[in-house]
Amino acid sequence: MKQDSESIAKSNHAWGQIVAGTLHELGISKVFFSPGFRSTPLVLGLERHAGIECLPVLDERSAAYIALGYSKRTQIPCVLLCTSGSAPTHWFPALTEANHSSIPIILLSADRPPELQDCGAEQTINQIQIFGTFIRSFHEMPLPCLEPSSVHKLRTTLGQAYTSTQGLNPGPVHLNFPFYEPFIPDQFDPPLPLPKLELPKVIEPDASDIIELIQKEIGSSQCPLVIAGEKAPSKNLIDWLIDYQTPVICDSLSPLRECQYSNRILRYENLLRDTHFLDFAIPDLIIVLGPLPTSKTLRKWIEQSNAKRIVIEPRGIKVDPLSSPSLSFQLEYKFLCKLLLPSHNKEWENVWNIAERNVETKFDQAFEKELPCFEGKLTRLLSLHMPGGASLQVGNSMPVRDLEWFWKPGNDNRKFFGNRGVNGIDGTLSTALGIAHKSNTPSYLITGELAFLHDSNALLFNQQFEGSLTIFLINNQGGGIFENLPIVKQPEFEKCFATPQTVNFSHICKAHGIEFIKATNWNDTVDYIKNPIDFGIRIIEMETDRKTDRKTRQSLLGLTPHPLPGRS
Repeated sequence: MKQDSESIAKSNHAWGQIVAGTLHELGISKVFFSPGFRSTPLVLGLERHAGIECLPVLDERSAAYIALGYSKRTQIPCVLLCTSGSAPTHWFPALTEANHSSIPIILLSADRPPELQDCGAEQTINQIQIFGTFIRSFHEMPLPCLEPSSVHKLRTTLGQAYTSTQGLNPGPVHLNFPFYEPFIPDQFDPPLPLPKLELPKVIEPDASDIIELIQKEIGSSQCPLVIAGEKAPSKNLIDWLIDYQTPVICDSLSPLRECQYSNRILRYENLLRDTHFLDFAIPDLIIVLGPLPTSKTLRKWIEQSNAKRIVIEPRGIKVDPLSSPSLSFQLEYKFLCKLLLPSHNKEWENVWNIAERNVETKFDQAFEKELPCFEGKLTRLLSLHMPGGASLQVGNSMPVRDLEWFWKPGNDNRKFFGNRGVNGIDGTLSTALGIAHKSNTPSYLITGELAFLHDSNALLFNQQFEGSLTIFLINNQGGGIFENLPIVKQPEFEKCFATPQTVNFSHICKAHGIEFIKATNWNDTVDYIKNPIDFGIRIIEMETDRKTDRKTRQSLLGLTPHPLPGRS
């Protein structure tokens, strides 16, 4: 029996209320939505819930990356909401990143009812499983109905979706909601009483067998080395390694860069480029925690080391791209403390530590020089002067490599973020805004001008943004990373690869009401780092020469770890 218009509208409105109430019960408090009419029941339900904040973002692509950044910092899923048709397709770049970097997000898309599919109805495409394998689960929701069994199923499905965002491999989930018109009833009924919400039970895996297997493979190593990935928590690492003092190579985004551990190795790019150091820095065991750092030098050295390689990845996904043999184990990092490392050769530990200190000393001396407009010096200054507890988002290409190469180790609990899941330039600015929004500490972003322009729509979020974000915009007139590739020698390089853009960034900032500064010297830059904007967004443009920067980087990365005790 077909419902009358008022009944349809009331069912739609109640459906939105139930969704909002259930999500709030699950701990969701933040919704990033883009405007549209088909999503009216969901927007009204969420906007009118006292415990949920709804933030409008005009561009769905920016909204998705802002949600990504927010959930990345909080590790709590937020909601992403849009209307039907092409709108959800703009989420796709951010979802690929969320999928590969394991960030929890709940996606709610509105849709037209079944009879309006495949018939030329406006703003209608096939939204079923539109994101394929890039999400943890998909749910096609039934049309709104106020029968108790339907309400119970709606809440159960929302609970299942939330659970799918959690676990050992968190990630995005997608719920697609078809709605008939009308969406707004003439009279609003009070909210329905909600049945008890029952979440699926999550059973913790027994790690004892995995630990025993790994322990056998560790054996009696005399020269072990650990490589700490982005997601390996510093507390778990320090609790595990404090008794062994094993050298640990730190990924560019590893939290161990900002925690007290005497044997952390950050200057590995320099060390592994030095042939004399390689003669005696030969490990017999390498334990890799999560994905490898970006360094091609490191990866090549691992391939050629012939060391036994153990890869530990809690998410149960393959993260080892190398062709040499390795053993992979799924083990949560909280169980690392149960792994016993053998007593290693003391000289092994000393040679890494002395080499690390020697290069660090040479770096200190090199960076004391003016190095005018060298973008890598900005990273060094951030490591020296950024406030404790602050967050730093780094763009891909050269900024993340400068962090890997030049960040001076500290103990101030600064937090690193980057879109390393698929390593694209997409959404760099939006992600930083999401990280900074409602944060209790200042946030910073280092980005190249191409990545900034690629995502400049994100500045529209300035009106809703609440936080402190200082953006260092490195303008080197093109894609600096391509300067390091063989294509640089070809005549098509500037037009087809470097792609320089002639844009006046001060005009973009003025249009959005954002403070803009052009950096002219390092003293002022240090001041901007030490004294971030109290509230809002500040953009500081720094002009550099990518060809000169390449030469400076090669000079710095050529600094050797010598002299070493008993070595030439």
